[in-house]
Amino acid sequence: MTAALVGGPEGSLGHAAALVAGAVDRAAARSSGPLSGVDPEVLRARIDALDPCPDAGLGLTTAIADLEREVLDHGVWPADPRCAAHLHCAPLVSAAAAELAVGATNQSMDSFDQAPAATFAEDALVRWLGGLLGLPASSSGVLTSGGTASNLLGLLLAREHAAPCVADGLPAEARDWRIVTSEAAHFSVRRAAMLLGLGERAVIAVGTDARGAMDVSALQSALRAERVIAVVATAGTTDHGAIDPLAAVASAAREAGAWLHVDAAVGGAFALSDALAPRLDGIAAADSVTVDFHKLWWQPIGTSALVVRDGAALGAIAHHSDYLNRSGDEADGVLNLATRSLDTSRRFDALKVLVSLRATGRRELAAMVERCVALASATGAAVAAHPRLELVAPVSTVTVLFRVDGDDATQVAVQRVLLASGSAVIGRTRIDGRETLKLTLLNPHATERDLAALLDLVASAAVVPA
Repeated sequence: MTAALVGGPEGSLGHAAALVAGAVDRAAARSSGPLSGVDPEVLRARIDALDPCPDAGLGLTTAIADLEREVLDHGVWPADPRCAAHLHCAPLVSAAAAELAVGATNQSMDSFDQAPAATFAEDALVRWLGGLLGLPASSSGVLTSGGTASNLLGLLLAREHAAPCVADGLPAEARDWRIVTSEAAHFSVRRAAMLLGLGERAVIAVGTDARGAMDVSALQSALRAERVIAVVATAGTTDHGAIDPLAAVASAAREAGAWLHVDAAVGGAFALSDALAPRLDGIAAADSVTVDFHKLWWQPIGTSALVVRDGAALGAIAHHSDYLNRSGDEADGVLNLATRSLDTSRRFDALKVLVSLRATGRRELAAMVERCVALASATGAAVAAHPRLELVAPVSTVTVLFRVDGDDATQVAVQRVLLASGSAVIGRTRIDGRETLKLTLLNPHATERDLAALLDLVASAAVVPA
């Protein structure tokens, strides 16, 4: 038996890591744009031709070379300035390198005896994040796979805060429970309501202002009219990048006795910056907060956090098993993170975050966030000044909403033509019923000249479809 295991006497992780790193570096060097533009059907056929598990192993060198040629060469490169469609970042090199240690050591974050130091490392990271957001010393949390999972956990805690549902299921009055958020909130709020047995109709979406931020007067009206168990504010909406008026929302939620969850998957990184942190004023009043490290913290997917104001609230989801996280462990001072998480086996993603944050430092990370915000502002101004482009909404954070000359079909055609050719990856959404193009700027190394060239590329691609 020749297959090597990490940590075993026959293992050679350094050699294998060098092969992988070389493949990535070569693929990146060969790229001439954000993606190759190879026809999808051709790409599918080439990948389908690769046997996922041949009877006889090919060896690592051949296996990596095949995937380098057929997969890595045809991926998307978020570090290219023309890749600006989604909240999809190029990771820090330090974080990507630390991923090797995450996979190689394979700590399982459900019980202390599978990940002793790792358990304390994750716990320290989420407590630090709570402090950064202004939450009290009682705050705690857990890492999740993404903002959708974090929002689900936050709203599960809100539901349990309204009435514990573990033993007998939802109480009869739950049919009248409502969750209020803005019409610009992430779709995961509705999905969470459905998964939690409340139904999507339990979500009341109130209106927004011109920037896409929640209308507080509409929120107050909903709070007066309904039995609201939770208010979900957003710090960085997906389309507008808007930050709801968190202090006013928090005040209204507190007066109504509702749990306040802040989806700061995007805007949570503003807490790193002395200049941008005031835009999160009011977030310290939240009962739970979502922060995605794989957005404006430049971490590999997927690393999100759910931080709660009072760590005791996580007890609502605690379940014990005799073979894993025994009921007496807490009394003995043993910390098993399975009691906080909706997952059991879970990666030690805190490692890559801690390595890269410590390597980079808060000042540099803050400068990177500030640079992206400044780039978005400058790009919005360039759109407004461009003879063939229309700025659809004011720029709030890192997204720019705009249209090119032409009807809705033209907007669709532009986005598709640029993607198919490999020239650019830009976003497309609907704002006020109109097809709208979108740039999401998460590359602090991009320049104003890069973005001006991208806008010209978009304008030149505007053709009326036959």
